[in-house]
Amino acid sequence: MTYSEDFLSKVSSFGILGYSVEKIIALCEPENEKQFRIDFNNSESAVYKSYRKGKTTGEYNLDKNLFDKATKEQDTEANTILDGRMDSRKIKDKIFENFEL
Repeated sequence: MTYSEDFLSKVSSFGILGYSVEKIIALCEPENEKQFRIDFNNSESAVYKSYRKGKTTGEYNLDKNLFDKATKEQDTEANTILDGRMDSRKIKDKIFENFEL
């Protein structure tokens, strides 16, 4: 299925926020919901790639803000949160690498 750039941009934005496929379907109302679900889980599809890019961008932005607070403002709570996110990401990255989950 072919998706417009505007549609893919919305999918990327929802990825930034970590929305589920169910929420994306409810908000975007793709013309073929079944095909959208297939594309959402197909690592070769534009939908999948747009969502992953958005999700990664969201994670980066949050980590960057925490890093800036931890280093520039010497915020110990931000540093603790960032450390926890980094540890969690290592685990999630391994799960994704091995199982694409």
